[in-house]
Amino acid sequence: MKNIFNKISLQIKKIIRIILPDGIIDDPKSFKVFKRLLLFALFLFVLQGFIVCIIVFVVVKSGGESFELPDVQGKEVFQAFNLLEKEGMNLNVQTHYFDNYPLGTIVSQEPKGGVRVKRGRTVYLVVNVAEQALIKMPDITGMKYEEAVSIISNEVLSTMTNAKLLPKVNISDSMYENNIVLSQIPAADEVVGVNSEIILTVNNKESQ
Repeated sequence: MKNIFNKISLQIKKIIRIILPDGIIDDPKSFKVFKRLLLFALFLFVLQGFIVCIIVFVVVKSGGESFELPDVQGKEVFQAFNLLEKEGMNLNVQTHYFDNYPLGTIVSQEPKGGVRVKRGRTVYLVVNVAEQALIKMPDITGMKYEEAVSIISNEVLSTMTNAKLLPKVNISDSMYENNIVLSQIPAADEVVGVNSEIILTVNNKESQ
């Protein structure tokens, strides 16, 4: 074993002789200084690696710790936002209208409540809002009844699940063409709310 160690030491010295200037290894004082510098450099390298490991551990520990995500489905929107933002979560919010949920509440969340997640993760929420109230009634007076019904179906009823088009009201007015819409409820450009009833008054000369 001692012979093996001596051989390894000899090889190391040969490599050092190639790298270092002539005379440093043969000069005991110079070689002693070199060994101290080498040990100091090794110490700095180990210390640097130790510090880096501590920093990485602290960052991973603080940012990577998982916790149980609160269940906010069914909660009022501001209460849900406060709960999730307090836990450091990012929120991605979408709004839709559902007639079977209270307005201003969370309809769904992803990931679901109770799942263990890490802080900083994005939580996807769907909030129930009355988007239908933003729809305005088109102006369909003066149009043929069939054309008016087509416009109402495409622009209003297709997105407003609770709005209803009631049977037309027939009147007879010789001043207008037959089958023309004479008046409308709601009026043109009036906001159509939830559960609105649309009534069209149509000229029907045959009703005379």
